[in-house]
Amino acid sequence: MAARKPVRRGATKTPLTREAIAEAALALIDADGLDALSMRRLGGALGVEAMALYHHFQNKGKLLDAVMGRLLDEAELPARGSMPPLARIRRFAESYRRIAIHHPHAFILLTYRRFNTERTFELYESVLEALADLDFAPALAARFFRLLGYYVGGAGLADIASRAAQPDATPVSLERFGKSKRYSHVAAVAPHLRLANLDAIFEFGLDVIFDTMKKKSAGA
Repeated sequence: MAARKPVRRGATKTPLTREAIAEAALALIDADGLDALSMRRLGGALGVEAMALYHHFQNKGKLLDAVMGRLLDEAELPARGSMPPLARIRRFAESYRRIAIHHPHAFILLTYRRFNTERTFELYESVLEALADLDFAPALAARFFRLLGYYVGGAGLADIASRAAQPDATPVSLERFGKSKRYSHVAAVAPHLRLANLDAIFEFGLDVIFDTMKKKSAGA
């Protein structure tokens, strides 16, 4: 019987690529939170020494940029010509919010880190292309681009909080808020702010934004 070859310590069955590292980093963040991510811990999860990761990413910041790119792979922007520009942009906004629901620990990366990579600029270009197809001048396109970013990013963070999905979250009081003389207006509105109504609230906000975009596109 032939002798078995010794297994090298730290060997991994998964080829160590930038994509595999980013995927593993996202899985670690999803499981334990952003603060749990370190090059050393990520290396352990991949079966390599931390230094091996630096052959692919210069530093942790570059790794986080790659995780952002991986998150943005879940944003859906239908191809140009497949549907009207407003419908394309709305589909994108809805899918962007879903990233927060699927990756509550990682979504914050998309709200407080700048988009500085080729992957993120490709996304910028595609969204701005759709806005240009509405005949918006660059200045107006920039305003709606920022408005959509503010709204969807803020809605995503609010969704995370409303689901108590962030690290060290406490129970959400609005989910069980009852009658109150001291907070009578909160008590009146609370049933409409609960988790079951978040989709409708988000779509209402999009209606307000997209109605305005439609009017601007029509020259109103």
